[in-house]
Amino acid sequence: MYSFRLPDIGEGVIEAEVVDWKVAVGDEVGLDQILVELMTDKANVEIPSPVAGRVTKLPFAEGEIVPVGEVLIEIDDGASESRPSAQPKRAAPPAPTTRAAAPAPTTRKVPSVPATSPGASAPPSMPSRPVSGQRATVGHGAESARAVPAVRALAERLGIDLATLSGSGPGGRVMRRDVESAASRPAAKTETDAPIEGDQAAPTPERIDRDDPGDWERKPLRGIRRAIARHMQEARRRAAHFTYVEELDVTLLMAERARTAADLSPLAFIANAVLRALPSYPQLNASIDDESGEIIFKGRVHLGIAAAARDGLVVPVISNAQILDTRSLSEQITGMAERAREGTLVPAQLRGGTFTISSLGKLGGIVSTPIVNHPEVAILGVNAVRTLPRYVVDVLQPRDVMNLSISVDHRITDGQEAALFVRDLATILESADFPDVFEGRTGVEERI
Repeated sequence: MYSFRLPDIGEGVIEAEVVDWKVAVGDEVGLDQILVELMTDKANVEIPSPVAGRVTKLPFAEGEIVPVGEVLIEIDDGASESRPSAQPKRAAPPAPTTRAAAPAPTTRKVPSVPATSPGASAPPSMPSRPVSGQRATVGHGAESARAVPAVRALAERLGIDLATLSGSGPGGRVMRRDVESAASRPAAKTETDAPIEGDQAAPTPERIDRDDPGDWERKPLRGIRRAIARHMQEARRRAAHFTYVEELDVTLLMAERARTAADLSPLAFIANAVLRALPSYPQLNASIDDESGEIIFKGRVHLGIAAAARDGLVVPVISNAQILDTRSLSEQITGMAERAREGTLVPAQLRGGTFTISSLGKLGGIVSTPIVNHPEVAILGVNAVRTLPRYVVDVLQPRDVMNLSISVDHRITDGQEAALFVRDLATILESADFPDVFEGRTGVEERI
């Protein structure tokens, strides 16, 4: 009997959601046959079978969360004795000589996805937020609690859910004393323990009789929508959000683009301006290590571009974007957007960002208040370009106007710094200062 455990399918991944089982109990499967589609890191991956045999057990149903290292599927491969998967419970290398070692997962429509591939936009070798130790899973939701590995191990041994504790350490970190104190007192009743009026005991959420109106329909929060919900909730909880908005007159830029560079994405010019302005504001290309209480300043810029996917918003990352010119940025942005719509992005293209740009294109509205993409500390919201009347040298004229909205983590960035950064972007964009695209334009010029 072969017990296949969920392998570590991406840097920092601790769990995955079962999206779609491709097999059922009793099915015969072949080597490398696709067993299941999983969702993690906002990308869907397909897991192939490491052995041939008959499926005997599927411990997790569709929509359930599988922690890394847990048994995902059991297959009767004809072995005379029951044997565990060669895949270790954490992200240790698989045994080099056994055929049963868990293979790297493949991505939908892509036969095989290596961790990094030459020529591809690879993520940085370190995550945006360093992890001070291996993270242990102590019940669903415990991963959001801040605690060192030794405290996590103690909580697991004593049966304490870290997510229920208020840490007494720096930055809300759960300390050993907090776990020991929780273990020494009687378990407190939670809201789910309280009886519902008229009942003797509280039923589980699945058994609650809901008297919904007839026009209501309930659907489980699954897949990318659940990942987005969890990530946004965590981002709002951790970061102290502040948003600054500035109006830009991009009449000259729009005219120059229409004249000589209509094939370039308008977002590419904004991305280029961001990359040129960021070196003067290192606190915007940074993250906070909540465990150590340190600010981490990033040298290179791994630029996230929020894009609409089939099931929700994703943020593909252009690694080392600071070395790209405007045309190369346009090609990368267009390519990433197409792969997002097709659902062919791989996990490596969705992590490691240091600064994010969010744009809804022509649907960008007037003003937006984007949520910081934690653990980053700044995100730029791009709003729609509109033709509006504006005074230029006391003369009312039709102008191409747009707003930029920047949200920052107020813990390390103040409003003045955000405002100065956006004004630097305005200087570049309003003057169409893109000499790599518009020949003869090498600096700030007067508005037309």
